[in-house]
Amino acid sequence: MMHRRRDIDGLRGLAVLLVMFFHAGWMSGGFVGVDVFCVISGYYMSQTALMSASFSPWTFITRRLQRLLPALLFMVALVCAAMLWWLLPRDRADIAQNGMTALLYFSNLWAHEHAGYFAGQSLAYPFLHTWSLSVEMQFYLLILLLGMARQGWLALCLIGAGSLLASQAGWGMGYYGLTDRLWQFALGGAIAYLPARQLARVPSSLLYAAAVAAIVACGFLYTNANASPSLWSIVPCLAAALIILLPESPTQRVLNTLSPVGLISYSLYLWHWPIIVGATYLFERQITGLSMVLALLVSLLMGVISYAFIEKRLSAVRLIAMNLGVAAALYGISIW
Repeated sequence: MMHRRRDIDGLRGLAVLLVMFFHAGWMSGGFVGVDVFCVISGYYMSQTALMSASFSPWTFITRRLQRLLPALLFMVALVCAAMLWWLLPRDRADIAQNGMTALLYFSNLWAHEHAGYFAGQSLAYPFLHTWSLSVEMQFYLLILLLGMARQGWLALCLIGAGSLLASQAGWGMGYYGLTDRLWQFALGGAIAYLPARQLARVPSSLLYAAAVAAIVACGFLYTNANASPSLWSIVPCLAAALIILLPESPTQRVLNTLSPVGLISYSLYLWHWPIIVGATYLFERQITGLSMVLALLVSLLMGVISYAFIEKRLSAVRLIAMNLGVAAALYGISIW
């Protein structure tokens, strides 16, 4: 059983707030929250799959689905029920198709062909943000293969180096691409093999605080030009890795305060964007100011509800059957 760290929950909370504030138009570089999520995911997946003596491929993949799919399925089904019946046929088809790809975990491929993440057209798609969940699930499949082959630290380092080189050579899909982000996951995975740093109180506190400050500064100072696959994305990733490597730092109290947000971060991430998009459709303009504040408060409410009542484990077979049924229905709507 992995020990749950409150400061990493807090780091998740910081990451999801950065993304939400970016989508609200309040932080120009809040997209770095996704980079931080990738490092955290890589760290935990290494511990779960690559460092476990009793690794079971079936258990690994079913637990991932049981953890992620219920809240995603609930969100997609509810948003489609609320929106699809009153949209224009072209919009309805696009949103249904995007919802289907979200449920089948290839919405990053769909987004690459249909919508620029930083373009105004992104406000037309309530499931566009699920591209990151698709990238994460694709990474899980790679981890599954590495776990079955009993490969670990060296494989992660080679994959990470190859990914970074490929992203800088322009061989990947750019912002939405798995190959362009594998090095972020690999970084988190590789540091899981390193012993926790036992530094003196003062240097540990200073390094930890500097890492948190670096992530926040990136959120405020970065622009679209600094987004992945830009090399500037290394800064928030290294900062996240440093935080993870300093579990005993006295300064972790800074992130501990955000741990309640981190606990609901998955559901909060799922709900904030469709609510912003839905409000944009409803008011027929991009929302700002008080309207945006209200949208984020509704997102918080839906995130709490989803965390408390939906993020529960169900039978993997039943989940997959329900998911495929909804995906098939959305495909039917998209071609109707």
